[in-house]
Formats: sequence, structure tokens, C-alpha cells
Amino acid sequence: MSKVNATKLFEEAEEDLKRASQELYRPSEDVVSFSACVFSRRSLYKYLQGLAILYAEEKKIMLEPNLTIDQLITFCSQYNKNLKKVDFSSLYCKCNDILKDPNEDIEHCTSVDMVSYCADLAEKVRGIVKEKMN
Repeated sequence: MSKVNATKLFEEAEEDLKRASQELYRPSEDVVSFSACVFSRRSLYKYLQGLAILYAEEKKIMLEPNLTIDQLITFCSQYNKNLKKVDFSSLYCKCNDILKDPNEDIEHCTSVDMVSYCADLAEKVRGIVKEKMN
């Protein structure tokens, strides 16, 4: 994978985070938690995936395909001290971003607070990505 792919992932993550934020700016009773959850998770996943690609290229390491969010966090944390400081302990998404089976149940958080937490995590990782890219 190349930096172009990482850059594309960062652009997609930015768009997903924007959509999650738009959903979360609504009054809490109007928030569609499923949409906000999916967009937050995708954003976080894509930021971490892009960051992992950059570190793998720098270190000349082959990344395993289809890493989970937890695996991406573990991998990237080896190379970024600021990512180690981010508290992912309440993150319940352990799955891959894209489900392989369209009939598979999609688990998502229904609490606006939990979805906001995930969007905040994506924001924090976004900041780490921006530092890395400068």
C-alpha cells in the first residue's frame, strides 16, 4: 500500500467524521444513533488503518489484512507515544469496519453518550494523524 492509499483513507475518514458530527449536533432525542455510530466507527477505523499503513511503510513491515480496530490500535501504539495516551478502554467496537456478510447482525451503540465517545476518539486519532502528516 502507498501513501496515496493512506491519504485516501484519511479523506474518507474526514468525511465519515463530518457526517457523524452532523448527526450528533442534533438534539439528543433526534439523533439517529445507528448512523452516528457507524460513521464514528468508520472514521476511527480509517484513521487508524491509514496511520498503520504509514508506520508499516516507514518500518518496512507487511501489515496483516483486515485488522480489527483493537489490532490497529495495538500496532500503531508501538510507534506513537500520543496514541498510547488515548483511552480506548470504553470502545466496544472490536470488529472490522466492513462486514463481509450482509446478513450478519450489525452491533452498534444506541446511547448518544457512547456514540459521542467514539466520535471523540476519532477526533483524537485525527489530531495524531495531522501531527504525523506534518
